[in-house]
Amino acid sequence: MEPNDEQEISLVDLIKQIQQWFRYLLSQWKIIFLLGILGGATGFYYAWKSPITYTAKMIFVVEEAKSSGGGLAALAGQFGFDVGGGSSNLVSGDNIIGLLTSRSMVESALVSPFELGGKQSLADRYATVNEFQKAWSEKYKKDISFPIEKMGGFSRVQDSLLQQIEEGIIKNELKVVRKDKKMSFIEVSTTMKDEQLAALFTKHVVHAAVDFYIETKTRRSRANVERLQKRADSIGGLLNIQTYATADLQSKSLDINPAFGSAGVNREISARDKTMLATIYAEVVKNLEIQKATLTQETPVIQVVDDIQMPLMKNKTGKLKSMILGGLLSGFLTILFLLGRRWWKGLNPN
Repeated sequence: MEPNDEQEISLVDLIKQIQQWFRYLLSQWKIIFLLGILGGATGFYYAWKSPITYTAKMIFVVEEAKSSGGGLAALAGQFGFDVGGGSSNLVSGDNIIGLLTSRSMVESALVSPFELGGKQSLADRYATVNEFQKAWSEKYKKDISFPIEKMGGFSRVQDSLLQQIEEGIIKNELKVVRKDKKMSFIEVSTTMKDEQLAALFTKHVVHAAVDFYIETKTRRSRANVERLQKRADSIGGLLNIQTYATADLQSKSLDINPAFGSAGVNREISARDKTMLATIYAEVVKNLEIQKATLTQETPVIQVVDDIQMPLMKNKTGKLKSMILGGLLSGFLTILFLLGRRWWKGLNPN
C-alpha cells in the first residue's frame, strides 16, 4: 500500500471518530442542557447577590519646582545656609505614586473623621460597611472600634486589625496610575461598597500624600527661612534697644561739660554699635528675602484637574451577562467532562 493511501485512511478514520464524538454529545444533550441551565442560574444568582460598589476618582497634576542654586546658593552659603535644591533627591514626582499607596498615607486617611465634628472614623465606617465589626465582636468578645479621640493610643489588637484593613484597601480597592508617561497627570481611584466612604477616603489619602510631599520637598528651605527669621527678629530687637540707648546718650551729652574730653566716648561707642547692628540686620533681612524666594521656587504646584463628583459611578455585575457566561462556561466544562470520560472508557473497556 502506498504511503498516501495510509494517510488518506488515517484522515478518514479521524473524521469518523469526530463524527462519533459529535453523535455522542448529541445523545447527551439533556445533560449538557440541564447543566448549562444550572450554570446560567448560578451566574444570575451571583450577579443578583453581588453588592453594588462605587468608584471615586480624582485626577491631579504635579508641576515640579525649579531647583535654585548658583549665585543664591553662594550668597546664602556665607551665612551657613544651604539653598542648593532642597529635598529634590529625596522625593521626586514619580515617587508620589508610591506615596499614595503607602501604608502610612492609607492609615492617615482611615483615622480621619467620617463626618465633620463626629467621633466615627473612616476605619469604623469601613468596618461597619464590610461587616467586620460583627466578626470581631464574636472573636474577641468585645466591640472593636477606632474612635477619633483615641487616635495614636490604640491597643495591640486595634493596631493589628487596622493594618489588615490597610492591606486589603491597598491590594484590592485603591488604584493609582499615571495617565500618560509623558505627562504628570495622576489618577487616584477607590472602589468601595459605600458611596460617601469611597469619596471621603480618596480625598483624605490624596490630601495626606500631597501635604507630606510638599513638606518633604521644602523641608530644608523652610528650616532656613525659620532660622533666618529668628535671627532677624533677634537682631532687630537688639537694634531697637541700641537705638534708644544711643538717643538717650545723645540727649545726656548736651548737659555734659565740654571740658571733659571723654564725655562723648560712650556716645560714640553706642553710635558705632548701632551702625554695626543696622548693617548686620540689613544683610540678614536681605538673605531672608532671598531664602523666601528660594522656598517659593522649590515648592511644587499640585493642581486638582478632575475632582470627585457625586453621585459616584456604580459598579454592578449585569444579570443577563452573568447568566449567559455562566451557562456557556458550564456547558463547555460539561462537554469536556463527557469527552474525557468517553476517552477514558475507550482506553479501559473492561
